[in-house]
Amino acid sequence: MARTKPDPWVPFFEIAQDPWSKIKEIKAKTGKKIIGHVLPDAPEELIYAAGAIPVAVAGAGIPISLAQSQIPSYSCSHGMGALELKLKGTLDILDGIIIPYVCDTTRNLYHLWRRLFPDVPCEFLRLPKKLGDPGASHYLKEEYLRISKWLSFITGQNVTEDNLSSSISTYNESRDQLKSAYLKMKTSPAVWSANRVIAVFESVFRFPRDEHLSLMRSLPWDVAGTDNTSRSKIYVRGKVWDPPEITGLFDELGLTLAGDEIVTGFRSVEVNTQACGDLFGSLVDRHMSMTPYTGYYVDPRKLVEDFLARVRSSGAQGVVFLNPKFCEAAAFDTPDFVNALKKNNIPCLVLETSSRGTSTSQIKLRLEAFGEILSGDLP
Repeated sequence: MARTKPDPWVPFFEIAQDPWSKIKEIKAKTGKKIIGHVLPDAPEELIYAAGAIPVAVAGAGIPISLAQSQIPSYSCSHGMGALELKLKGTLDILDGIIIPYVCDTTRNLYHLWRRLFPDVPCEFLRLPKKLGDPGASHYLKEEYLRISKWLSFITGQNVTEDNLSSSISTYNESRDQLKSAYLKMKTSPAVWSANRVIAVFESVFRFPRDEHLSLMRSLPWDVAGTDNTSRSKIYVRGKVWDPPEITGLFDELGLTLAGDEIVTGFRSVEVNTQACGDLFGSLVDRHMSMTPYTGYYVDPRKLVEDFLARVRSSGAQGVVFLNPKFCEAAAFDTPDFVNALKKNNIPCLVLETSSRGTSTSQIKLRLEAFGEILSGDLP
């Protein structure tokens, strides 16, 4: 009797849906320290070079029952969900956590964490907000050096040039493979669906990179491209895939991802780190070259022009905004982007999302209508 071939996509969904069970197994097996980092933009290569396993902490889709007693109810689901995970004990496996300063919520989250969980090492990554400032690169390099010393204190392993070089090479190889997966999604969406590919992306932030690379080798890379003309291509701007089911809705409604700016999407792999010269400087250069995160300051005109250029180069027919409820930074940027898209006759849909009070069926209905507009079925 022929043995059924294992489904190569299953491990990625298992990691993405329940990363903490997998991390517990890995910690027990390897004895390595586990360093959490609240998304976005913690320097994972530094964590890896210090001998620890970096694990992203994201709160989207987490049911809230305890966090509202500690953090204002007008905080976004991402920040509130991260606190909920800790209050419920899910994050007790962490040996430390890095919280980046990207908005008021993450700043408040850091101070809350220090007060509520004083026994858990917690560091605040003070990312530069004004990327074009002449001193921003020097400032960020000093931050990375400071964070590397903190990591070494926790793990007992210094971030040496050899360790960092090896870490950068591993992460570059991983990003190259993920970029190939993203391209497959655009050419062979029947097999490389958005739901599957984004599960691969989501899982890479919650699993050792070298082991994740091994898992990716079993994917059906030899699948030939298929006719994709009947599917509408969209570009997505947002922070996280919220609600988590959104990529499955894209597949169901015949929408193909042509590009995105989600922190666990294409934005995370678009730029590699130079593995030569000043390695800390290379990490800084990568950060400065990435698509700016909502809340980083860029000249408003350049911000809009660069956004339009990314949308056009992706070949997308329309743009979907996934704006977290209560996110002032996203609300501030969106009107300029929407006006620019309208002037250039590019359809767009703005979705305000939250795990508290946002109906998935309502989002599906709006996406379905938007897809009909893109396909020409609606005026």
